[in-house]
Order: sequence, then C-alpha cells, then structure tokens
Amino acid sequence: MSDAYSTLKKGGNLLAHAPTGIGKTAAALTPALECALREGRTVFFLTPKHTQHTIVVETARSIVRKHGVKVVLVDIVGKQWTCLHSVRQLESREFNEFCKAKKREESCVYYNNVRRQKLSKRASAVVSEMKKEPLHNERVMELCSEHELCPYEVCIEAGKDANIIICDYFHLFSPPIRKAFLSKLRKTIEGSIIIVDEAHNLPERVRTLLSVNLSGYALGKAAGEAKNMGFLNLAEDFNDVGRILGELGVGLRRGDERFVECNEFTTMVEANTSLRYDELVSAAEELGDEVLSIPNRYRSYAKSVANFLKNWPEGGLGYARILRKEKYMKLSYMCLDPSISCREVFDKAFSTILMSGTLVPLKMYSSVLGLETARTEMREYPSPFPNENRLTLVVPQVTTKYSSRSDHMYRRYAELIRRIVEKTPGNAAVFYPAYQLMESVLNEMRKMSLGKRMLTEKQDMSKSQKRQLHKRLLEEKTAVLMGVQAGSLSEGVDYPDNTLDTVIIVGLPLEKPDLETNALIEYYDFKFDRGWDYGYIYPAMNRALQAAGRCIRSETDKGAIVFMDERFMWRNYSKCFPADLKLVVTEKPEEYLGRFFLKN
Repeated sequence: MSDAYSTLKKGGNLLAHAPTGIGKTAAALTPALECALREGRTVFFLTPKHTQHTIVVETARSIVRKHGVKVVLVDIVGKQWTCLHSVRQLESREFNEFCKAKKREESCVYYNNVRRQKLSKRASAVVSEMKKEPLHNERVMELCSEHELCPYEVCIEAGKDANIIICDYFHLFSPPIRKAFLSKLRKTIEGSIIIVDEAHNLPERVRTLLSVNLSGYALGKAAGEAKNMGFLNLAEDFNDVGRILGELGVGLRRGDERFVECNEFTTMVEANTSLRYDELVSAAEELGDEVLSIPNRYRSYAKSVANFLKNWPEGGLGYARILRKEKYMKLSYMCLDPSISCREVFDKAFSTILMSGTLVPLKMYSSVLGLETARTEMREYPSPFPNENRLTLVVPQVTTKYSSRSDHMYRRYAELIRRIVEKTPGNAAVFYPAYQLMESVLNEMRKMSLGKRMLTEKQDMSKSQKRQLHKRLLEEKTAVLMGVQAGSLSEGVDYPDNTLDTVIIVGLPLEKPDLETNALIEYYDFKFDRGWDYGYIYPAMNRALQAAGRCIRSETDKGAIVFMDERFMWRNYSKCFPADLKLVVTEKPEEYLGRFFLKN
C-alpha cells in the first residue's frame, strides 16, 4: 500500500507481484481512491473475469463503511451480458449489429425507456440508487429489469459521475472500443488511475484483441450474400479471393501452415479480382451495410471480410501473417506486440498499478507491455503466510518433454501421483499440460487402486459442466481433480477454506512450436534479445505457477505443491519461481508429504 501511495504521488506505474490472498485489491484500491477523490480523477479497475468484479465491489463497500466517504462505483460488464433481450445465443458481432439496429429503428423498449432526448425519470431514479452505495452489476440488472431499462445505458449514465469504474480489459485496450467508451463516460485516459488485476493475462488478451482472421468459409458466405443481393461481380471477386487462399496453400496438408508476405496476398488480390484492393474493401463494406439493413439480419460475412482486408496492409514488425490449412483455409493477421495498444494507455494515464500473483519475471511484463522505464517501479512481495504451512517439492525423475513421452513415462507419472494422493488426507488436484497427456496418464492410473474418487475435466465440457465439476470438488473431502494447466479450473477459480491439501503440476504447458510461437520468439529476440524466454519459457512457467496457486489461498490454508518435471530444476525455468518459494528436490515425495501432513 505504501508503494501504491508513492507511485500515485508521482504519477507513475507500479508492477506488483504479490501472492494470492494477501489483499491486493484493498492495497491498490484504497490509495487509488483517495487520490481520485482528492484530485478529481477516476479509478478504472480492470479484471479479465466477471467473477472478480464482486471482490472489488465488496472492498469498495468496506472502504465506504470504514472511512465514511462518498463514493460512486459503477460495475460494467460487456453489453451483451447485461442485455434484457434474449441475445445470449448471438455471436458478439451479431449482437453489436442487433443492438445498433434496435436503437436505429427506435424499437428497443429498454433503451427508449432510458432516454429519448434526455434521461427519463425512471432511469434517473435507478441512477440515483446506484450512487447511494456500490452495487454489483447483478443488482443493477435486477433494478433495470423491474423498471424495463437498458442496464448498460444506465451504467454509462451513472459512470459519468463515478469515482470507480470496474470493467474488462477490452474496454480500455481495444483502441476503437476505448475511444467510444471513454467518450460516452465523458472521461479521459489522462484523468484516469488504472488498476489492472491478474495482469499476467494482459499481453495475450491484447494480442488477441488486435488480431483478425479470414477463412475460406467466410469468403464463401460473403459470396452468397453478394449473389443474393444482386452483386454478381462482387460474389465472383469473393470466390476469387477464396481461390487465392487455396493457391497460397498448395502443398499444405491439414494442420500445416506457412508465412504469407503482405504484398504476396495483396498483389494476388489485385491481379485476380475485378477491383483494386482498396475498391474491394469499399465494395465489401457497402455490401455489408446493405445486408445489415435487412430486417432481423444482424450478421454480414462481407463486413467481416472487409474488416480483415482493411487491416491486412496495416502494421509492421509487430505482426505475423500466417496461412493455416484446417477444414477451410484460414489466413491470420496476428499481433505479436501488445505494446502497440498498451503503450498509449500507460503513457497517457495519470498512474497505473498492474498486479498479479504470478507477475514474474517483472522485467518481462514491463518490456512486453511497453511501460516507460523512468515512470515504472517493479516490486516482488514475499508471502506473509507461515512457511510451515506450505511444502513445495520438485520431483526430477520424470518429464513431459515430447522426446521422452512413452508408456513407460506415463506409468512413472501414474505411480508417483498414486503415492502422493495416498499421503494426502483430503482433496488433491492434478494439472496436466494438455488433455491428451492427461488421458495417457489416466489410462495407467485406471489400472491401479487409487482409493479416491476421480473428478476429470473433459476437453468438450461446457462452462456450466466445469462449474458443476468445481462444485462437486468443494463438496468432497477426499477426491482428486484431474484438469489442465491454463484451463478454467486452474486459473481464476477459487478453492476456499483449504479445499485442496495437495496440488500436483505435471510437466510444463509449453506452447506447440507452431509458426505463431516461432514468430513470437523471433520478434522478442529482435526487440529484447530475449526471444526464447519471453516467447516460450516464461509464459509456460506462468501457467504452471497459476495452477500451483490454487493450493494456498489464505493465511490459514495449509498444503503441498508438487512440481513433477526435471526441467523445473533447469536454470532457464527455475529463475521464474518467486524468490520466497523454498523448493525441496526429492525422488520420494510421499515421505515428505507423510511428515508434513502428520505435523499439520
């Protein structure tokens, strides 16, 4: 908290690696809110998941009760998730067009009830209610449903006077969304204090926001739209672009990929269609607008094609252009450099605090996100929890390296997991690098007597099914959860009240060495001279540490974490462990676990 005050005083950036459960939200929000109230600024608290909004709202309520200050907080989630129409089945692009059409036609009763020319009385009443105390978005939705009001528009109206706005990464890090979002709120980046929670997610999320794809499927659908609307020449042009993707992919088998030069594609488009490249973009956009003007039509593939074609010639070194053969050919324009968007936000914001329980190495995040060195402080905070409450083991005689995977290795993993689970008095969780590897180890474990119920995450599970699996684990006393690293059950999901006695990390979730990963390594090597670390090793270690963090969640939790792969001892990987993590290397983890749980 002292470091946050210091950062805010000079208008800088703070990167904070701080263990789970020590109160990062309160430590960041308290000084940020004090500064905002004193200087007339706005705190934007960004989280990657809706579930994390609750913690911020509850923390703000505690601050209000303790200090008696007047605070206006608005909890904003994506517009589609608050819409009172039945729109959950729509894709995001379809929903955006649905919403635009409803407002344009003045046929949305919820929007109309908020405002015609000015704010309605019933909307003003709900806004006034929101200003009395911090409310969860769920409560705002209930109030709006009772009064038949658009929750998003009501939140935007209340947000104009807000001291704290909780929202998602995309609200500020997607350039077009940021511009519209801030304009509606009558806020500026310069007047903002930005807190980024779970900031280890930010680089990948921003890269995804800045990437676009074009598939043979979308081109075929766009050609169908053009034909149905009477644009026969344009339909043939779309088919020609589809054939160009086929020509670029000659010789590729399913799953194969290749790099495509920017001019290689644009030159072929110019030579094989009836229009110049810029004319094709304009024609596709015009067709898209006509398609979307049809009643109850909320998606245009031509519009998507136009968006891709418009973006393709943009950018420079920070992008990779890759063609991949799947069921259809897919051409991707992939962002490699999140600082393309992040730098503008961090340079202009009054002050920022980026925090996570796995924000190591701090230097990598500072570099990759484009934080100005002179304005940035980096802090790694040790765990304040008693050392005797945590046992951390590394088992070195196994590995999930591709070259070492075999039935023999899967049996060794299975036997070690069995021995560890037998010495675990309560629940355990085992997180694997991939579903295929998990299934290979499980095949061996099914031949053994485990003595505990296995709860297994499946690749095709829906979010609802995964929530049910999580709920079952919370109700169990001696079960074993089998899941994957970087999955929804290993990141961002809480296991309260010492749900897990032991967490086992099976190997490293290293990315498949595809062209995107290779491009990332090459780009980070060019920019930072740290390509292999920044593009390959550190992201994998971060996922492993995220999964390991499911064990100790509070100062009263006691548990064991077992890392099972020889590579966790290699210097390139071990330097990613938090400095305060005391590792014990052993080939007999069950002996250490027996003593640990007997003592605790």
